[in-house]
Amino acid sequence: MSSPARDAQKETDHEYSGTSSDRRSLLFRLLLPATGASAVALLDISASGIPDILYSVGPLPAILHKVETGKLIRMAEQERNGESSFSCPYLEDYALIGCPVPSGSVEGGTRLFLIALRPSGKHFAVPAGCVLRDVAGQLADDSTEYPEKSALPDREESLRVLHQFIERTGKLSRRAVFSLIHLNLDHLSLINDRYGWDTADLILAEMIRRLRSVLPEGCFLSSIGGGHFMVLTPPGTTAVTTRSLVNAILQISSTPVSLDMGAVPFSISAGWSVYPQDAGDANQLILAARAALTEANRTGGGHERRANAELTNAYAITSNLEQDLLKAVEDDALFLKWMPIVDTDSQKIIGHEALLRWTRPGHGEVAPNLFIRYAEEVGMIEALDSWSLRNACLAALRWPTPLRVCVNVSPVWLVNERLAPLVDTVLTETGLPPGRLQIELSECRPFGPSDIAFRELSRVRALGVRLAIDDFGAGYSSLERLRIYPLDQIKLDRAFVQYLGEDMRADEIMYAILSLARSLNITCCAKGVETEHQMALLDANGCEEVQGYLLGAPVRDSHVPHLAQA
Repeated sequence: MSSPARDAQKETDHEYSGTSSDRRSLLFRLLLPATGASAVALLDISASGIPDILYSVGPLPAILHKVETGKLIRMAEQERNGESSFSCPYLEDYALIGCPVPSGSVEGGTRLFLIALRPSGKHFAVPAGCVLRDVAGQLADDSTEYPEKSALPDREESLRVLHQFIERTGKLSRRAVFSLIHLNLDHLSLINDRYGWDTADLILAEMIRRLRSVLPEGCFLSSIGGGHFMVLTPPGTTAVTTRSLVNAILQISSTPVSLDMGAVPFSISAGWSVYPQDAGDANQLILAARAALTEANRTGGGHERRANAELTNAYAITSNLEQDLLKAVEDDALFLKWMPIVDTDSQKIIGHEALLRWTRPGHGEVAPNLFIRYAEEVGMIEALDSWSLRNACLAALRWPTPLRVCVNVSPVWLVNERLAPLVDTVLTETGLPPGRLQIELSECRPFGPSDIAFRELSRVRALGVRLAIDDFGAGYSSLERLRIYPLDQIKLDRAFVQYLGEDMRADEIMYAILSLARSLNITCCAKGVETEHQMALLDANGCEEVQGYLLGAPVRDSHVPHLAQA
């Protein structure tokens, strides 16, 4: 049996799908030939007439989302004079027959309606009313599923309505807009693992109930699988109004969900795009909102982002990145650039940092932070690191002077305890003396359990290889890592360097870090040095090494004479 929680285990790519059970789906699909209808739907219509589509099969007309239609259906039901079904013969080019679904005592009368529709001029099957009545009775037996379970419109319906919104907006004034909001329940997989699928489904159902309570009239809500949802705002909704709506949506998670086990907290993230400012067609509008949601998720739960060209382009680049990146590793299409490292005392180059780069066919050179971050997310980073380490060591062997070679490696290696075997294998294969190699791990990435990380780093250092923390001061638990791990160097993040001599607090922080490093017998290398003044301040305060554009930009050819000087 399908459920929203189980859907979270599956990979989705804009898969707008419903969340109903197989039994319910079969019932509704059988209704199409049995009634001769083109579409059937289960509606929850409030006393005000607002129709909420709980489940549907077949193409639904846009009129079904109007308040006027809901009022007509309620009125027709009240005037059926004891008949098991009722009809609205001509409803804006559609004929409609329906049957109330018994739902107990509900203030304001019956709310659930099973309906069938056909274009006007065509006829329903003779027993259509009786069939609707029988299925309505079965649905009444399962009434506990409604409206708590979220039988929202499926992918086909969602995309059709999106195209209708675009068409309707085009007929309005030139400034008329609407927005697509892509929502997701944060950390659904974790909720599944911790509480179970059934509990996750209850949280999703409550989230949907709260969503419906804050969405204004005219909004369209659908489920897109795996705890993801799409909201379309009515044509004419401005970006300012949409942002207010998005903030209201995020606020529905401020109160935990009350369950038998107790209160369970949850959060929602949102990415949204505006038509036509952010995209000119349905597919691009979906892509833009998905890109914005992806960015919102990077900062943790409970955030929102609006789409922009930069986010959308970056997301589009990564959409098919994995295959191209795998091919780049297999075809040896990656390359290294080299950043010189200078000793502040002698003013001589003492090493080079290997910077991994990639020119993607058809796209040009891809920003390293983009494809490296993506490789970490999809589990490809070890393949990139292995290539980078092996080729950097081979290149260093060709240098006329035995300078140090510094290679960046992702901390994900530490958790799996595979870094030391990799380094040992590469040193053995290439013949590079261990003392010439420095492994650098970015502080901006988690190291995993400290005991495992310490054990693995100790093994690497026992090989005779130097260890450095890169981007120091820009990531996690700086001082704790200095206390625990066997380090030889810290590489100061460029954020500390760029304000030297201009910001007194930046100066004091830099002086304190350099003093701390000396007391721990750890050397310092400052990154991003661009002015003589920065260089002088670092030298005067005991920073042993520096690198940056003042001393040399990254170059692809490591044999350039001035870079290989002693």
